[in-house]
Amino acid sequence: MLLTVAALYYAVDPSHSVWVPHCPFRTLTGLDCPACGGQRALYSLLHGEVVEALRFNPFLVVSVPYFLAVAWTALDKGRMAQRVRPVVQHRWVAYGYCLLFVVWWVVRNLPGVVG
Repeated sequence: MLLTVAALYYAVDPSHSVWVPHCPFRTLTGLDCPACGGQRALYSLLHGEVVEALRFNPFLVVSVPYFLAVAWTALDKGRMAQRVRPVVQHRWVAYGYCLLFVVWWVVRNLPGVVG
């Protein structure tokens, strides 16, 4: 499933496609949600354009390694994954990530701060 989504975002540029959905939160409120620009950032990341991805959604770019680490430690039964799992999947790390998510949501909508 994950590879299918990655292949889709690799093949379809969300900036120029009518098939890619628009953010309902932004449509209704005019404000950016934390994920706004995420589809374009993911497309850019998959094409190796990290600076471009950072321009679209820096929070997504720094979130990708965390989500990959969570997935790796959840799926891999190897010794290294077992050793890292308590840190990566610790509840305070998850709480911290959620707090940063909310802070990003607020900060990105302050006038003149982002974008």
